[in-house]
This record gives sequence, C-alpha cells and structure tokens, in this order.
Amino acid sequence: MTIGLEILTQDTCLSAPMLYHRNIQGSSSAEEYPTFLDHSMKKFLKILQDGEPLFIGEYNIQQVRKLILEMIHRFPSNDHLRPYVKHILTLMLKLLETDNEENALVCLRIINELHRHFRPTFNPEVRFSNIQHFLNFVKTIYRELPNHLSNIFEPRPNYRVADLSEINVEQILTKIYSITPIYTDQTTTNGAAIHYNMIPRAVNSMKVLQELPIIVVLMYTLYKQNVHNDVMEFIPLVMTTITLQPSAAHRENPLFCKEVFVDFMGAQIKTLSFLAYLNRIYKEAVAKHATLLVKGMLGMFTLCPQEVAHLRKELLIAARHILATDLRTKFVPFMDRLFDENILLGNGWTTNESLRPLAYSTLADLMHHARQLLPMSDLTKAIHLFSRNVHDESLPTRINSLQVAGCYLALILATVVG
Repeated sequence: MTIGLEILTQDTCLSAPMLYHRNIQGSSSAEEYPTFLDHSMKKFLKILQDGEPLFIGEYNIQQVRKLILEMIHRFPSNDHLRPYVKHILTLMLKLLETDNEENALVCLRIINELHRHFRPTFNPEVRFSNIQHFLNFVKTIYRELPNHLSNIFEPRPNYRVADLSEINVEQILTKIYSITPIYTDQTTTNGAAIHYNMIPRAVNSMKVLQELPIIVVLMYTLYKQNVHNDVMEFIPLVMTTITLQPSAAHRENPLFCKEVFVDFMGAQIKTLSFLAYLNRIYKEAVAKHATLLVKGMLGMFTLCPQEVAHLRKELLIAARHILATDLRTKFVPFMDRLFDENILLGNGWTTNESLRPLAYSTLADLMHHARQLLPMSDLTKAIHLFSRNVHDESLPTRINSLQVAGCYLALILATVVG
C-alpha cells in the first residue's frame, strides 16, 4: 500500500492512513519490510515536515498528522529503524516547538522510545545536539511559565461564531492552555449544534508540561557525564514552578476553570517528583532553594483539588521522597500545617478512604526523624492525632495503620518523657 497524501481526496485522506495504521504490526516480519519501512518513513517525514500544524481537532489533516505520528511510534524499534532515528528525533523536536498539544504528546512518546532503545550518541562537538536542544526547550517552557500565569487562569470565554471561518485562530491560541470548544450556529442533519475543539499549542499545554520531567530524567540517566551541568540549571526553574498558583480572585471566580487547574496542578506535582529526583544528585544546590521548596509543597497540599484523588496520591508520594531526606528539617517550623488534616488529606471522601494510611505513615516518618527538633506543642498534636487513629475503626488496612500509629506514638512519648 502506498501513501501519497498530496493526491488523496478530502474523504480518503483519513481513511487511507487508518487502514495503513492497522496493518503496520503484521508487516514487520515480512521480507519486504525494509523497503516498506523506507518508503513509509520518507513519506511520513515529508508530510510532517512540509505540512502546516493545525489546531482544530476535527480537521481531517490534523487527524492524519496525529495518525502518522502514532504509526511512527508503532514501528518496531529494531535495526531496520536505526538509520532513521536521527531524522525522526530532529523532526519531533521541531514539532514540539510548533505543533499542537495532541501531536506533541505523541512526539514525546517517540522521543522517549527512541532514546531508550537506541541511545543516540551524544556529540559534545555539536553545539546544539538534539539532546541539548530538548533540554533547552524544556528550560524555556519552565522559564516562560510565570509569564503565562494570569492568562492560564483567566475565565475561559465562550467562543461562538456563525461559521468556523470567522475565528481568528492565532489570536485564540495566545489565550488557551487546554482544549477549548468553538461553538457555531451550524447544525447537523439531526438538528444538533456543531462545535469544534481548538487544541492549544504544545508550548502552552499543561498536559505536555506534565510529560517533560520524566524525559529529562531519562536524558540524565543516559548521558549524565555530558548533561550534568545542563540538568542542574533546572533547579531554580522548577523551584519557581512549584510555587506558582492562581490568585484568590481567580479561584473565587464562578467561571474559574477547574479542568485547567487540575492539569496545572498535575504539571506541578510531576515537577515536584522531578525535584525529588534532582535532590538525590544535587543536594547542595537544592538546599539553597529550600525556602521555595517548603512554600511550594505546602501550597500544593493546600490547593490540591479535593475531588481528584490521584493527584493527591502523587503529591503524597513525591512529598514522602522529599521528607525522607535532610530537607525534612526545613519543614519543622510548619508542622502545624501538616497536622491539619484538611491540608494534608483534604476533604474529599475518596482521599480520606484510600489515602489516610499513606498520609499518616508519611507524617509519622517525619515525626520520628525530626522529633528532637519539635516543640512540645507539636509533640502534643502528634500524640493526639496518632492516639485518635488507634481508635479509628474506619481506617482502611486497619492493622498496618495501628502498627504505624502505635510504634511512632511510643517514640514520641519517649521523647517527651526524656
């Protein structure tokens, strides 16, 4: 099957690649596969390289571009693919800077996959290698994020036009950070209103930002000798990122977009996990910014949406990693906030049912290691909290919770007596 999208009609430009996509996996063992791969890759890269990024999700050409990226991702990572790796990575980096959120998320999966399987050579003589290009791209995203903060949380207007051709795409793209519906006066044959979805630029996407830290970690793992100083430059940037939050006026606005805030908080929590990783390598550099770390982490616990349990779970896990290091002492002056269960756990039913063991064991570990630094008032609060938990029959995994509470309660009491 050949692909030449330049001659396909509007009706077939999507159906042909979909058929092609379904047959990729079964063709990799055929004798003709190298020829098939060469023909396909040249066509795919040319279409992506020469085509203009589109930001309306329903456009057929946008769906074709996304499907082509998914097909590239599905090609087996074997020796047949190796000759194309450099060209693919170069193009993926270009698309990250110019394309939309949906396509960029596939690009990131491709970048991740190709680096894991092929470990492209790092050439220090090349000033702007793909690896350094990617790291610089991520730094720019973090560096520019504070400049977008006000726009991110502005109430999202309802875009309504008589016809889609009336909208100013470039103008709207400067104001959106998640997929945004565009309503029209047109209707389907059934009378239903027709609307379209505008996809944000990748560089403004909170979903893209969530996926960047894990690839930076991969780059460091593969090229630590070459990128050690580059990765250290992330520390002040991510410290600033975790302290960002919507203003009180934005949060109290009835039109405040919870969906955007959940994506934003997800990106912050991934960044906090990234920071926990950086602390293992750059302890002294991270410690210099400990004040921002404490402010940011407590702010995230305070504002984490009550109804999104998986976010609070990820936040607790990231916090546990940080509180297991010497940075725990920086949180001692703020223990009263961590003892506040509305901050630590929130008011959500799911979080209270499923996350209390994780939250209490994290707090207990912190109490154990920092007990010599705590004032009597904090020790008293700890004794009250853990004593109450001993008698709380609603706690999940009751036996483990009792063991944790009982052991650490004994340690705290011993400290008080001593």
